[in-house]
Amino acid sequence: MKQALVEQIKGRDNLFEKPKKVLQGRVENFPVYVRQGIDGTALWKVVMYAKEGSVAPTYLMESFLAELRSGIKKVTKASYDGKKLEFIVRNSGKAGMQIREILDKAASYLTKNGYVPCCGSCGNEVPVTLSSINNEMDFMCDSCYNALCNNLEGNKQELAAKKGNVVTGIVGAFLGALLGGVLWVLVYQLGYIAGIAGLAAAVCALKGYEKFGGRINVIGVVISLAIVAVVIYVAHNMGCAIEIKKAVEEYWGLECSITEAFRMIPDFLTDSEFSAIYWRDLLVGYALTAVASFATVKSMFQNSTGSYKTGRY
Repeated sequence: MKQALVEQIKGRDNLFEKPKKVLQGRVENFPVYVRQGIDGTALWKVVMYAKEGSVAPTYLMESFLAELRSGIKKVTKASYDGKKLEFIVRNSGKAGMQIREILDKAASYLTKNGYVPCCGSCGNEVPVTLSSINNEMDFMCDSCYNALCNNLEGNKQELAAKKGNVVTGIVGAFLGALLGGVLWVLVYQLGYIAGIAGLAAAVCALKGYEKFGGRINVIGVVISLAIVAVVIYVAHNMGCAIEIKKAVEEYWGLECSITEAFRMIPDFLTDSEFSAIYWRDLLVGYALTAVASFATVKSMFQNSTGSYKTGRY
């Protein structure tokens, strides 16, 4: 984070940046973290951990949140789940000062209404540490963190022991990719390069492989994406064949079937203008598919294999 932003947000509190782009510490003894750029966006997340104390609040939490939302226009979300207050803030030139205002108002409300700091997982009033589970941040106690890690490891081992069937998985991947291929042809007829259809093909192929094959693994991912590449190629040619059929019938007044138009593609590729458009659209389509699918494919693979990443700060 820029030092000017850090100074605005921390104020007089001992907040520090760890890990990168996350400020953490305590405000009025309540655990707090402020995260910049959540989910790759320009949004900020501000989370403060507290639960009701022995005395009921004199001013309802719902009223406080409504008042804060109306007073700070950049707040897009303000919620409370019984253990933590969470705010989502749009980025702006005044983001640092607005986040500081949120921290001050939230800490003041919690203190005046008898709230006490707590673990974000179990809700107990115990020592907590900022922890990361698959890039999701939470202040939690040692007991909750260790239990989550044990559960994740157990799930990973269970999935690793699960048998899969490559043959039936290939069938599922092919059927799934076909759905994306059909969508590709339809979108291409509208004059667009169908990156979204490529994403649909990749997701459906992986889901199909997993459903028919029992589980997805590295081999399954490679096979599924190879099938997607082939299906996209065929779908692209089908889209071009439809365009050729239209051209032959409209401009030359000749009858032309899809099969005949498909066979004409190599002849049309000898034309430099057609060839340039053909290869440009195919390569751009592959690139858009790769970009659109990367995060989804990565997430699906991690979920299917049970892989996880944890950390404590």
